[in-house]
Amino acid sequence: MNYKSIRYFVVIFLTFFCGSLGAEGLDLERIEEEVIRYNREGNHKLSQKKLADYLLSDNLTKEEEANILFYIATTYRSVNDHMMCLDYLNRSEAIAKTLPNDNLLRMKLDYEYAFVYFDSNQYDKCKKAMAHIAAQKYINAHPEDDAYILMQEGFLFLKDNKLQEAEAKYNEALKIMKGVSTCNTPVVFGKMIELYGLKKDVRKAEDIYEESMKMAESCNILKYKIYSASEMEKVYKLNGRLDDAYSIGALLDTLRKMDDLETKVAEMHMMDKAFVEKEQLKHEESDLFGVIVVLVVVVLVAGFVVFAFYRKTKNLKKDKFRIKKELELVNRELNYYSQNNPDYNDDSIDQYLSPNDVEKLTERQKDLLKLMIDGLSNKEIAEKLFITESTVKYHIKNIYSLLELKDRKDLFKKIRS
Repeated sequence: MNYKSIRYFVVIFLTFFCGSLGAEGLDLERIEEEVIRYNREGNHKLSQKKLADYLLSDNLTKEEEANILFYIATTYRSVNDHMMCLDYLNRSEAIAKTLPNDNLLRMKLDYEYAFVYFDSNQYDKCKKAMAHIAAQKYINAHPEDDAYILMQEGFLFLKDNKLQEAEAKYNEALKIMKGVSTCNTPVVFGKMIELYGLKKDVRKAEDIYEESMKMAESCNILKYKIYSASEMEKVYKLNGRLDDAYSIGALLDTLRKMDDLETKVAEMHMMDKAFVEKEQLKHEESDLFGVIVVLVVVVLVAGFVVFAFYRKTKNLKKDKFRIKKELELVNRELNYYSQNNPDYNDDSIDQYLSPNDVEKLTERQKDLLKLMIDGLSNKEIAEKLFITESTVKYHIKNIYSLLELKDRKDLFKKIRS
């Protein structure tokens, strides 16, 4: 084996080995934790880029693809882009429907639909989504999601001016959130600030606001600061505390400039567009590669057919030439025999075959065999005897069988002997 052959096999081995290493699958739990952390820190573009890179890889399973689409949807919801969130949720759900009913993603999708409908003020759809979750007895691996659902139920009570029921739901949600995700408690605090503003208990609202801002500061989550300040500003305005409202409004302006949410969303849309174009280009390249492969296969098959036809034609020409030479040789020998044998009868085949072979043939077969010996083709024999060419072939086949011959070559050998 030469050096090039060894190098070829080494490359094949390494390709297979590396491919096997990369086929272990994604650590979806780790990816989800990263996305949550990036989004809390305001690094939504980083989340989106990482997730888009995963989507562009060729070795994703259907479950992995559906989960990546789900994470992109949650990233868009975290910047209040509800339309893009729903778009990616729908794409994720289309794949998730093919997964087993007890797959965790299907449950997470139910909750996420409820959240995005709530955030986008589509309360009728939100109620249906939450009713669906309730019908499944709140089956979910993340208690944090249940806290969000309770908070949303409390808000719907608030809309109906059922303040006591709303407060009970908020307290229940806050208890769960403190136990599983303290950094997300400002989400519940914000709703509670609104509740106590409606109850005209501004002091209670201020206490909760201070607690919420401390938690957002300790967890370094800018969007929760903005949310808490925004809700407190509404409370001050609702209760005629305009100076306080103006003061907190100035703080809000500063926080929003730091967040620059509109620019962030615009950049995410640009990145999403680039990702879609890249994905389309990838599919086009894949389609082009497929077309090239098909064309190469067609050319190879066509080349093989042409080569086979050429070989067959060449072999036929060789056989025809051989038969022609055999005929010429037989005719020369017959002419010599007829000139030197006065008993030779040109119309009889008795001199060519043994008496036993002659008895096996009918008169028609003898006539046809004589014409074959004279070198006529099947078509010429058919014209001479006024029969079809297929009939000639039929008689020849029977003659070969009776005389135990394979073909004309065997016939001429028999005659010459």
